[in-house]
Amino acid sequence: MDGLNNQVMWTAVEKCDENYDGVFIYAVQSTGICCKPSCKSRTPLKENVSFYSSFSLAIDDGYRPCKRCRPDLLHSNEEDIILSAKRFIEKEYRSNLTLDRLAIEVGVSKFHLQRLFKKSTGISPLEYATKLKMKEATRLLQVTDDTITEIAYGLGFKSSAHFASLFRQQLNYTPTTFRKGLNK
Repeated sequence: MDGLNNQVMWTAVEKCDENYDGVFIYAVQSTGICCKPSCKSRTPLKENVSFYSSFSLAIDDGYRPCKRCRPDLLHSNEEDIILSAKRFIEKEYRSNLTLDRLAIEVGVSKFHLQRLFKKSTGISPLEYATKLKMKEATRLLQVTDDTITEIAYGLGFKSSAHFASLFRQQLNYTPTTFRKGLNK
């Protein structure tokens, strides 16, 4: 929210200024709802309003999206949605990524995201994340001496057994066999 102060944002809320949509979100403490600056709902009391740089930060603080202005649906262009989802997955694939979390971050419903992503890429968002994990796993098996367990946990898997099972399913080798095959 560089260059914005609370007075500028408050004025945008009072005027329902759509030029600030996507720049910040405001949340109303008394209702527990967050809105876009252009929301046509009744103007809240200034002392009940907090400003956020993103929708996900307001959600993290316990606010829910307004059903009138739908700040959770920031994207309308399908290509932008897919690109945003891919970028987020590529940044966060090692963490405990869920479809719910991804949908909130991208700003569309999880059902819409799943359908669009699969239509565009042929795989689900979580399958995309798994492919990234497997690509990184093969790289790590080649260039490090880390144990299979260390690699599994480093990539966000809950157990090395699950990692090994998924690795075999995706690449037709166990991680150990893959690593040994490289050393021949």
